[in-house]
Amino acid sequence: MLIDLKLDGKTVLIVGGGKVGERKAENSLEERAKVVIASRDFTPRLKKMGETGRVKLVELDVEKNLPKLRRVMAQSSVVFAACDDRCLNEAVVGEAKKLGVLVCAVDNPSVSDFITPAVARVGDFRIAVSTRGKSPAMARILRKRVEETITPEDLLQVKLQNHVRTRLKGMSLGEDSKRRLLYRIIRDKTVKQLLRRRRLGEAKKRAEEVIKTLRP
Repeated sequence: MLIDLKLDGKTVLIVGGGKVGERKAENSLEERAKVVIASRDFTPRLKKMGETGRVKLVELDVEKNLPKLRRVMAQSSVVFAACDDRCLNEAVVGEAKKLGVLVCAVDNPSVSDFITPAVARVGDFRIAVSTRGKSPAMARILRKRVEETITPEDLLQVKLQNHVRTRLKGMSLGEDSKRRLLYRIIRDKTVKQLLRRRRLGEAKKRAEEVIKTLRP
């Protein structure tokens, strides 16, 4: 089951200051999470991110100072075990599970509470591609294919659909009627032509005309 976690404002703890930890930090920041990184060493980029306040760096030897790590972990919503030592990652997972915190070991899906898929990000689109940990390389390749298939028209259709859904909230239509209307707008030839020509404003006007046809 793929679940899109809402991390806005929540604390994500990344245990490991290498390249993998760096990528997890960037991804978490994109979701507007508060990022804490615990490690003995940090990449130059992570050090810079710490200096500018984008992330909080906690310098510690994870293996020798698990009590301190637990205190940091207890304040976190999600933990990524991203050390370059598989056994150490398993130890981090064990500590997180004792505290009831969701945890992912980047090198061991079998002990993780969740697996992070490859995510295609184009405009407002977020499309997850997962091989359930069997082939991260293929997940990345398929992610790129997905990104290449999304058109500017698709991105504008998302904006249009959001506009229409907002309009429908104040109308006394049943859920089935609303659903039919949304799909009707997606399939509308005039709407498609307008979005293809990047005329979102005119597409919204056309959508309003379609809405009027379903009003009770």
